[in-house]
Amino acid sequence: MLEKIRGVVTDITSHWKEPAQGKYIPYKEFAAYSVGGIGVNTINSLFSYVALNANCLLIGSAYGIKPTHLAWLNILMGIINLIKAPFISMMIDNTNSKYGKFRPYLLYTGVPTAILLCLMAFIPNDINYGAKVAVISVTYAFLMIFQALYAQAFTSLAQVLTPNGEERTGLLSVSMFIYSLGPSIVNMLLPILSGLTGGMTDFKTYRIFFPIFSIVGIALSIITFSGTKEKIVVAKDYVAKVKFSEGIKQVAKNKYFWLINIHSILSGLKYGIGSILGWYCIYQIKSDEMLGIMNTVIGTASVPLMLLAPLLAKKLGKRNVLIWTNLIRAVFCVVMLFTMDKTIIFFICLYLATLTLGGDSVITTSMTAEIFDYQQWKTGVRLEGFITQLGGMLTTLAGMFTGLIIPYFYEHYGLHNDYTVLYDDAVRTPIFNILIITTIISCVVCVIPMFFYNLKEKDHQRIIEELKVRADEN
Repeated sequence: MLEKIRGVVTDITSHWKEPAQGKYIPYKEFAAYSVGGIGVNTINSLFSYVALNANCLLIGSAYGIKPTHLAWLNILMGIINLIKAPFISMMIDNTNSKYGKFRPYLLYTGVPTAILLCLMAFIPNDINYGAKVAVISVTYAFLMIFQALYAQAFTSLAQVLTPNGEERTGLLSVSMFIYSLGPSIVNMLLPILSGLTGGMTDFKTYRIFFPIFSIVGIALSIITFSGTKEKIVVAKDYVAKVKFSEGIKQVAKNKYFWLINIHSILSGLKYGIGSILGWYCIYQIKSDEMLGIMNTVIGTASVPLMLLAPLLAKKLGKRNVLIWTNLIRAVFCVVMLFTMDKTIIFFICLYLATLTLGGDSVITTSMTAEIFDYQQWKTGVRLEGFITQLGGMLTTLAGMFTGLIIPYFYEHYGLHNDYTVLYDDAVRTPIFNILIITTIISCVVCVIPMFFYNLKEKDHQRIIEELKVRADEN
């Protein structure tokens, strides 16, 4: 055991600044991406606390916005997303800065995202309802634009730190475990500390703690910007210059792009059970502190498969990992339907259902990076921006319709702008049932496109080798 520890320490010290033979990421860069990611994802985790849905305790319970109004606001935000996507894709895929393609946006969008997040908690609640909805909408629209680019810059950066698929999956696995500490800390401390400021439905909670978490997040994110370097296998004289029409035309011919995005669209409702936790703790067992504890406990559920993702991907293949984890999640959700009044069993099933998706982000992010490489191999052009933004447009369009489903049932069962009705079992239970049932359906149908996804790990390795030869020839 001691010999293994010495070996690990020796490997880290030997390759702290220079990567090992056959690899691209030294440990110093690995650490910069991971530790800085704690800050980036601290900011991103705050975004979930201002979501335009009824489950959001700030926008729903505190501001008292009706579920259907929030659904229509989401459609409006979807339209804005569709309008901005072409401009964002062109901006990214035509970026030729000395810092790379994605790192600059960690600087340009981080601070505006943090400021707008804080402003979401300072909108006056005593103004006219229509005016309040309008101010929330405008503030959120700007926040959504900056936050989306901020999050994409960080996620996409991992996909270009190495062209080695196995090394990339390893980076995503370990770094996600490390930078998930940011959201875990926020989700644990915010509900617990809210006891000092009136609870999770009190504005003071967000007005005090949002600025604190934001400052820490921005400070840490600078580590990622300053300590990483993008490495794309292209010729030395390659200059990113892609016309919008040509970019869309080329991406549209990429079948793997369509399969992964159809999977994402059909996955749109599979996270529904995650939104139950806040309401369950606040309105069923009536404990803000328990929400903080359970946020922390449930947060650990993603760790095992997150760390095992590289091994599972190697043994089973990324596609098969996605198929099995989604089907197993559906099984645990079925059990949740019948254990709602048994808190411990209900929480255990929620934990296990969350555990099955622990490696989901690692796998899909790694697959997306391979689709980038496949696109370059097929067309000779890097199209990260177009692939990401066009995919976002498709999921946004789908979300504009599916986003109306859940709010309809909320109001059908009696939830309007008075969220205290959730203390009533007769209102709360059928709403929880709908969230669970839609999660089950989504988990099952989203695996269908994966049966047609045949870009295997050995195929990707062959693509990378050929890209290297092309780069050397030029």
